[in-house]
Amino acid sequence: MAEPRNPFILGHRISRPYFCDRFDEEKNLITSIRNGRNTVLISPRRMGKTSLVYVALHNSPEIENEYLTFFFDILQTNSLAEFTFLLGKAIFDRLRSKSESGLRKFLAALRSIKGTFGFDPFSGTPTFNLQIGDLQNPEFTLEEIFHFLEMSEKPVIMVIDEFQQIAKYPEKNVEALLRTHIQQMSNATFIFSGSEQSLLQEMFVSSKRPFYNSSELMHLGAIPKDIYSAFALDLFSNRNRILDPAPVGWAFDLFDGNTFYLQRTMNGAFADTDEGETCSEESVRRSVKGMLAANEVMYREILSNISISQKALLLAVAKDRNVRNPTSSAFIKRHSLPSASSVQSALGILLKNGLIVKEYDTYRLNDPLLRIFINGLYSTPEL
Repeated sequence: MAEPRNPFILGHRISRPYFCDRFDEEKNLITSIRNGRNTVLISPRRMGKTSLVYVALHNSPEIENEYLTFFFDILQTNSLAEFTFLLGKAIFDRLRSKSESGLRKFLAALRSIKGTFGFDPFSGTPTFNLQIGDLQNPEFTLEEIFHFLEMSEKPVIMVIDEFQQIAKYPEKNVEALLRTHIQQMSNATFIFSGSEQSLLQEMFVSSKRPFYNSSELMHLGAIPKDIYSAFALDLFSNRNRILDPAPVGWAFDLFDGNTFYLQRTMNGAFADTDEGETCSEESVRRSVKGMLAANEVMYREILSNISISQKALLLAVAKDRNVRNPTSSAFIKRHSLPSASSVQSALGILLKNGLIVKEYDTYRLNDPLLRIFINGLYSTPEL
């Protein structure tokens, strides 16, 4: 990988020198893979789950050479057909860049939709022009895909991001169906990652659910402030720039250690600091203000599309930051909210829409930048 212009890389494809800490988690993930143990990776969104998996799998030459890896994100899916479609596309895209013979074997294995694939007129290689509507029997196509993976010449690592989404599909048998296929696999290791902690834990810890006790759970919290600060200072120093730890600590506290927003803040601050210069606190604050400006239209749209009661609750949670009991009389009175039943109804919708999340026994806004934006509009500004 060529040395990046800005060392605070945004996105999942990060090489180890630009990835902060998580050494123990990386080691544990590799150990689980090598010993055929499936893993559930749980953390709030944008805390670096996918980047950790990428670093773990691509930082190890043995893993690179010995395994065939597939990544796919199912956050936007709403049905088994969409899941099957994206799984097939992820495998198709990976094999197209990795193995032409493997790709043709994959297409041959999909007998249920074989006639829907086209070919590039210039190169003669297959093209993925499949539509979701072409999946007349998703369960059968899914069985074909898993059979192909089981027959793979190399062992498979399958990474499914935002896995909790399958619990929201209208089909009632998806968890049991996938558990059956995965249980029968002897040639694949699965990494399930997700951000809805309560739902994922229910799926894998409750004895009533199909995935009960089938995988090891790994929780990712925030990287410790001192470790991230040292990491940021080193990246500045390596590029002949000076960074004071104080504004890094301020940004860490502002975003509760959210890795993405920390990286985005420091990316902007680095871009604002010339070689040989010192990064000022104002540069760090200016970077955050730039993010707020870039997202203002979207955030105003979000606020305009929710009801008055939902907005009132969202503002109250944003102001308190972390809320243990939003239906308590103390919380309702402090924020002049309507009845507990009204708060409960609004809370259910905000949770369903992902604007509020519950982590263990605490509620908070899913997006810390939205919290900062809301407080800047209606409450005590955090900047």
